[in-house]
Amino acid sequence: MQNYKMMIAYDGRKYIGFNKTKGNLEKSIQGKLELILSKLYEKEVEVIGAVNTDAGVHAKGQIVNFIAPDNRLNEKELFDYFEKYLTDDIIVLSVEPVDERFHSRYLMKSATYEYRLWKKDAPNRPLFERRYVNLMNQTINVAKIKEAAKELLGEHDFLAFTTNKKTRKSIKKILSLDVRETSHEIIITMKANGFLLNMERVIVGTLIQVGLGQLPMDIIQKAFKSKDMKDVGHKASADALCLLSIEY
Repeated sequence: MQNYKMMIAYDGRKYIGFNKTKGNLEKSIQGKLELILSKLYEKEVEVIGAVNTDAGVHAKGQIVNFIAPDNRLNEKELFDYFEKYLTDDIIVLSVEPVDERFHSRYLMKSATYEYRLWKKDAPNRPLFERRYVNLMNQTINVAKIKEAAKELLGEHDFLAFTTNKKTRKSIKKILSLDVRETSHEIIITMKANGFLLNMERVIVGTLIQVGLGQLPMDIIQKAFKSKDMKDVGHKASADALCLLSIEY
């Protein structure tokens, strides 16, 4: 048996997320990968993802691992096999053999996501980007977003920023949160040691509403204290969010 680490990328629009659910293998990224491996090895093979991207969220650098039951294919042949059977919206970027102790989720040190906002006053409407950006219909104060983003840095209890209120591990550390503006877009890039369910989208939604003047500047500190979703912004749409990379 050999443990393999793969980097994959995908367009998440058609999928319920990375993680499979019972009876919905074809509708998840994990399920698609496992079906291909099961066909190859004629037995079930579990594919473990570093993170579970939500429904509609994309990835440029998701990391997965799986244990191959035998050595009938090497890493180059596995790469070619996946490329032959995968749909057009999922691609394998690399395959490499790793130590049996490597676990894509448990050994992860941080994940980096990017969220793209298309500005109301951009020189033109998005064309090729239109399915991967959140098209704003109001002008956002970027200086306010940058100021509010500073409040999120460091280790905090992010219970107010998740839709999963049953979690027992709501303390996360945001390592960096960058807000960059171009002539067309506002790009929010965040890196943390882990994210709770929908946490990325709630963070972005909160920053958007601060930038629009719909929420006060002190709302983030208030949310940390109350741990209540009534003190955060809306959940931003999934199609503008992309997992960029996983660090180990």
